[in-house]
Amino acid sequence: MNAGLAGRMAEFAVGLQWNSLSERRRQKARWLLADYIGCTLAGRTLPEAASAYVLAQPGPVKLPGDRMDAPGGLSPESAAIAMGTCGALLQIHDGFGGGGNHPSSTIHSALWVSRWSEKGVRPLADLLLPAVVGYEIACRIAKSSHPAQTLAGAAPTSTTGAIGSAAAVGKLLGLERRTLASAISIAAFTVPVAAMRGLTEHGSVVPLHGGLAARAALEAVRLAQAGLEAGANVLEGGNDSGLLQLLKADVGALVPEDWHGEMLDGVYFKPLPACRHAQPAIEAVLDVLSKGFLDYKEIKSVNVHTYPAALMFGKAPREAHELYDRLMSMPWAVASCLVHGGFGFDNVTAPARDPRIEGLYSRISSQVEPEFEKQYPGRFCTRIEIQMKSGETRTGECRMEYGMPSESGPYSPRGTTTPPLDEEGMRRKFFDLACRRISRKDAETLLNEIFELESIT
Repeated sequence: MNAGLAGRMAEFAVGLQWNSLSERRRQKARWLLADYIGCTLAGRTLPEAASAYVLAQPGPVKLPGDRMDAPGGLSPESAAIAMGTCGALLQIHDGFGGGGNHPSSTIHSALWVSRWSEKGVRPLADLLLPAVVGYEIACRIAKSSHPAQTLAGAAPTSTTGAIGSAAAVGKLLGLERRTLASAISIAAFTVPVAAMRGLTEHGSVVPLHGGLAARAALEAVRLAQAGLEAGANVLEGGNDSGLLQLLKADVGALVPEDWHGEMLDGVYFKPLPACRHAQPAIEAVLDVLSKGFLDYKEIKSVNVHTYPAALMFGKAPREAHELYDRLMSMPWAVASCLVHGGFGFDNVTAPARDPRIEGLYSRISSQVEPEFEKQYPGRFCTRIEIQMKSGETRTGECRMEYGMPSESGPYSPRGTTTPPLDEEGMRRKFFDLACRRISRKDAETLLNEIFELESIT
């Protein structure tokens, strides 16, 4: 038996059972799958979804929203990239507060395409337990390296996601321990390292990085099934460094024997389509707007007091104002919220170029607030101070509890102006997303398939 960390992770993956999870965590697992499918459906309606198919090759796999009996389809690898990309386009997919990663774009994309086999297509409920395995492993690694990995220049979604996704797919396919350990090790060896610089420069290729990590996971599983190995200690290293040292992780914090699915408690859903580091600023503006009407034309200046990581996304969009460029830009998010008097899907689907919004960029400045810097990453805090031409000062604040896990709390972080998502809020969000591409009836059928069937894995 593989005694390295990959082998111990495989032991955890094989041993985890659905009935060992609390009902609250099982319910969250259902929503994690439903929410990402909804994100994918909505993302597929956007013009920017074309980027998801640049690397496409034909095959049998259908994406959410495609009829199963319709002609055409994608190869598993192409479908993983496409689903990972489309689900991330709106930047409203889930995130792990303790690690800075988006587990869904890799894990659910890899699992979705792995449903297809010569025996047919697996039911959606079969994906639930494997997804919990993937989330646990990806988020444990992300937590052990947060925020050091991000500050060192690597985006944790792809690095941790490829490893977690390989474990999840292996669990779904019922790989025995040794083969699953090899898949995890190979994923660690071939993991795509997405440079954070690409995110902060708002590159249009960035939404693909979750899907590319999902593809790497599928390839790792195939290589392991063929009998190939990468070594027992690729993750933790030995006399020399392993991948985890490269990611600035605390290797000693990773003890798979003590894992029981707790990482789900720190995964949160987004109520707003924007970068997580732009959301606190949006929420602070919403706090301002909740106190009375504000005419954006009368604004003299906007001062954003926030934490250092948020300033990594403090640039205005480039001239073309591509979708990802906008959603990753705190100045755009603040200006759009002020001009539209709120923030939601209408902000995203409105014309990309808007002189009213662009006219506010030069009036927006940002700076680090020492108190907020100390509270990161447990809380994402931002205060907005708006100086009006009349001399009046309007202020709003957000102290979003992003890094604080809770098994019984709401599905989205507390401390926001936007009400945290509860069960009904999750249903509203799902239908709002899904029904942008499919009918309400089809969306209800999809949700029922996830929630009414129990995993038998």
